[in-house]
Amino acid sequence: MVATMHRLAAAMLVLLCCCCLFLATQQQQQLQPAAGGNRASPSCIPHERDALLAFKHGVTSDPGGVLSSWRRDDGRHDEQDCCRWRGVRCSNRTGHVHELRLGGGGTFPENLAGQISPSLLALDHLEHLDLSWNDLAGPTGRLPEFLGSLKNLKYLNLSGIPFYGGVPPQLGNLSRLQYLDLSNPNWMGGTNSTDLSWLTHIPSIQYLNLDGMDLSTVADWPRVMNMLPSLRALHLSGCSLASANQSLPHLNLTNLEELHASDNSFHHPMVTSWFWNITSLRFVYLSSTSMYGQFPDALGDMTSLQVLDLSFNNYDDDYQDDDKNVRSMTMDLKNLCNLEVLNLEYTLLYGDVAELFRNLPRCSPNKLQELDLGSNHLTGMLPRWIGQFMSLVVLNLRWNNLNGHVPYEIGKLSNITHLDLSTNKLDGTITEEHFASARSLQYIDLSYNALKIEISSDWQPPSTLEYVYFASCQMGPLFPGWLQWNVSITYLDISSAGIADRIPQWFSDAFSNVWFMNISNNQLNGTLPADMGSMSLQELYLSSNKLTGQIPTLPPNIHTLDLSNNFLSGPLPSTTRSANLRQLSLFSNRLTGHIPESFCKYQQLFVLDLSNNFLEGQPPLCLGVMESMEFVALSNNSLSGKFPSFLQNLTNVFFLDLSWNKFTGRLPMWIGSLTSLRVIRLSHNKFFGSIPMNITNLSCLQYMDLNNNKISGSLPIYLSNLKFMTNTSMMGCYHNPETIHSHLNGLSMVWKGQELSCGSIQRILDTSMMNIDLSSNDLTGEIPKEIVVLDALVNLNLSRNHLTGVIPKKIGEMRSLQSLDLSRNMLSGEIPTTLSNLTFLSYLELSYNDLTGIIPSGVQLDTLYAEYPSMYIGNIGLCGHPLQNNCSSERHATKQGGLGRTEEGYGIPFFYLGLGCGFVVGTWIAFGVLLFKRNWRIACFRLSDKLYDKVYVLVATWATARQTQTD
Repeated sequence: MVATMHRLAAAMLVLLCCCCLFLATQQQQQLQPAAGGNRASPSCIPHERDALLAFKHGVTSDPGGVLSSWRRDDGRHDEQDCCRWRGVRCSNRTGHVHELRLGGGGTFPENLAGQISPSLLALDHLEHLDLSWNDLAGPTGRLPEFLGSLKNLKYLNLSGIPFYGGVPPQLGNLSRLQYLDLSNPNWMGGTNSTDLSWLTHIPSIQYLNLDGMDLSTVADWPRVMNMLPSLRALHLSGCSLASANQSLPHLNLTNLEELHASDNSFHHPMVTSWFWNITSLRFVYLSSTSMYGQFPDALGDMTSLQVLDLSFNNYDDDYQDDDKNVRSMTMDLKNLCNLEVLNLEYTLLYGDVAELFRNLPRCSPNKLQELDLGSNHLTGMLPRWIGQFMSLVVLNLRWNNLNGHVPYEIGKLSNITHLDLSTNKLDGTITEEHFASARSLQYIDLSYNALKIEISSDWQPPSTLEYVYFASCQMGPLFPGWLQWNVSITYLDISSAGIADRIPQWFSDAFSNVWFMNISNNQLNGTLPADMGSMSLQELYLSSNKLTGQIPTLPPNIHTLDLSNNFLSGPLPSTTRSANLRQLSLFSNRLTGHIPESFCKYQQLFVLDLSNNFLEGQPPLCLGVMESMEFVALSNNSLSGKFPSFLQNLTNVFFLDLSWNKFTGRLPMWIGSLTSLRVIRLSHNKFFGSIPMNITNLSCLQYMDLNNNKISGSLPIYLSNLKFMTNTSMMGCYHNPETIHSHLNGLSMVWKGQELSCGSIQRILDTSMMNIDLSSNDLTGEIPKEIVVLDALVNLNLSRNHLTGVIPKKIGEMRSLQSLDLSRNMLSGEIPTTLSNLTFLSYLELSYNDLTGIIPSGVQLDTLYAEYPSMYIGNIGLCGHPLQNNCSSERHATKQGGLGRTEEGYGIPFFYLGLGCGFVVGTWIAFGVLLFKRNWRIACFRLSDKLYDKVYVLVATWATARQTQTD
């Protein structure tokens, strides 16, 4: 009993001691500062507070109010205490500033701007400095040298600050530094260094990020890095490094776990790189390094690897058939049990896909989560045992040459969220069984295969699909009803899917959350849903179907609408809530009426294609508010009026097509101010007057078609200003690729005497097909000699005008010409011999002019004549091969003979003019002498009388003798 009492007393004593200790601890914590710098004492060091305020003085802009708490206020102790200021951390023991965390995020307009003040040198105890992603480059733009004097720094992050110029070697004085980030995106310009030896003075550094720094002249960078034994993470992406095949006798980087060296240009075999023997590596990023050849066998021994990214090492597409570029998956990765991400996309990888899967890690459990083998040359069938990779989250095999069926076992991948098998040669049928256990699937792309999708309309998938792409898969003829149960879909592409059905009634409700929808190139019929206005659609493509009826109210958030190539009728929608509309393509329908003024609400519109409809009237003037407009196509309607004046405000437009309408009037002088124009088509209208001379200001112009109007006057001079049509200046004229993305409407031109399609607009722009067509107008005057400067011109058609003069002598310098039509004009003179230099010429038409002289010889012209024997017809003055009429030496003498045609063809007319003048002058001289000399006049008449008498006697005697012989 006594022992028990003793034990109870001891326990009570221990409990009392614990309580006292707890109370003392709580009291001490109340006296100590709170975490993050919230402290009562000791207070902020005064001279350090002044240094921080001086730093704030160097900040000229702080829109986010980051430094709003940094101020001197004698009335409040908490505002005087710099340890309470935002971003400032102090020592709990001494009150000295230890950390300055002012790293920004987002865009510069929201972050600090100004310069880094040298006042920071007063912070003797500063260990952590983060000023990243602020615009603190200052007026010099240079990285400050004085930062090298903050010798207690262990952490320095200046990433995202738009410095330029060299990195000061004084940073090597920061011998205690463990973390250094000087990275910058390449688009900022960035810093550079020609010598990294200063890094060797920081042996304790563990994290080094120099991404985006220009190190193109630093050849010994591996040796420098090898002298940093504590290094764990090395970032050198986008540094313009020239090679990584240096020889290192001994590797000191035994702690290196991360290597980022993407976006460099090594241009040497992959196996020769120095870093493959670093077995401690866990993360390796080497995409876009232009390394070629086989993958190194040493990869099989890097058992710590978790991420391996060798993507986009295709070296050079121009040499992808070269042996040194061919890669086969011979490396054995079976022992890489920690591998989670393997990215070999676009590495020119060849071989059988099943063999490749056999070389992947086969550990249990299998940790491989992401496998990206897209855009290669893999062949064969997917293995049935693909379901063994149970940890797969992402599987990308797009853009290969895989064939055969998709195995049902792929449905066993219960963790997969992203499956992309698009653009292969897969066939067979996809059923519900392929998705039986795919509970996590969010993204599926089976597009551009020969697959047939047979899924019951009642089937509800086990996963929550968000991205569904089945383009060019056979899903019809009925509209796939199982999609109605996937209300979470945001992106849907079932274009070219063989659907020949009406749009179902549940369309608007089931797809109410869809942002992107493409059901083009099917045979959808019937009308569009009347309740489309309630949908969340932002992009809708329903082109090339058989839809009828009127266009209903559009969804309020839509910015891209393509309903082209249907049978839609009625007026254009006049009421709209779609203020964000940016692309509107309604070409090739049966729309009628006027273009309503409500279209002027689409102020963000940059693509407007209403061609091939039955629209009439004048376009509203208010369309000029669409200052972002880049693409205007109104062709093949019945629009009328003068040249639309609203176009004057559209200075960004690069494509303008008003052809096949009823426009009239003169072309405005301001057309020369549309300097972004690359394509202008005004053909088949009633424009008259001359071509504005300043049309040559359109230096980006590559396609000009004004045929079949009533344009008169002469051709503009200074054609050499059309720089884009020359081979000397092809730069500086760009367009937004999004403007004509998937745009189906094509262009045509009069080519080889007939109107032919030139293909898509994208093809015209990508191939820089140059065209000038001014045919079937009333142009007069000569062809300017400056036209020969347009040596990139492919098609030149000036036929059916009233042009005179000669064909430019140097026309042979237009070496890109493939089609030349000068027929049905009044051109004279000889055909220039340089015409035979046009080796690409495949069509020539010179008929019905006044050309004369010998036809130039040449194999090219002979070949053209054999194909187009009428190319010289209607020129009666032409002679020589290949025509039947030969050139006689008298009719076609040379200039040296004195009577022949000169080089320009004007010799014979001047000869006859001189002959006539000489006859008139000589006759008047003779008659003048007889008129003023009486003696000469009498003698002349007597002589004529004597001659008359003698002739009379001779004739009478001859007649008498002739009569006697007859009797």
